[in-house]
Amino acid sequence: MSDNPKPVLSEDPNAGLATPIMDLIAAGVLAVIAVWMMTESLRLPVPGAITTAPGLLPFITSASLLVMALILGANALARRRVVDAKSVAIELPADFQRTLLLGAILVVYVLGLQFLPVEAALTIASIRIVIGAFEVATIVILTAILRVYWQAALWACFVVTFGWVAFLSIVFRLVFQVPLP
Repeated sequence: MSDNPKPVLSEDPNAGLATPIMDLIAAGVLAVIAVWMMTESLRLPVPGAITTAPGLLPFITSASLLVMALILGANALARRRVVDAKSVAIELPADFQRTLLLGAILVVYVLGLQFLPVEAALTIASIRIVIGAFEVATIVILTAILRVYWQAALWACFVVTFGWVAFLSIVFRLVFQVPLP
């Protein structure tokens, strides 16, 4: 063991800081989540003293998250003011559009699980296999996500997704006997 500790590097040591606009977006999202959690924790009933309230720890955690979000936002604003007026154009990372697309895909997925009334049953070798909204929506959405991020051929994305979803669905439904959404 050497006396000189090795520096810990991140995934991309040359990445640098996020752009100020990205930090402002992150700070805004974190602040909204923190305020939401704080209000929800205040709505929990207090059976005894305030020190035994079940919402005390979530409130304190959310308040610290809010403080960190405000500091992140203030630092981003300060960095944004330092930037030269010519380069004030919004600097979004190259994969920001893919990230937005992923968010949209996930919203469609959650809505699909909620409102897709699909259920069919197959009998294979005297084993009843139920195919529901979970399997259909997950196969479609994971194929799309793999296509966007893995960038392989569509058929390859579909085969990988179908294999994993079928395997996991069979394991959860037949082995663990857990109903899927």
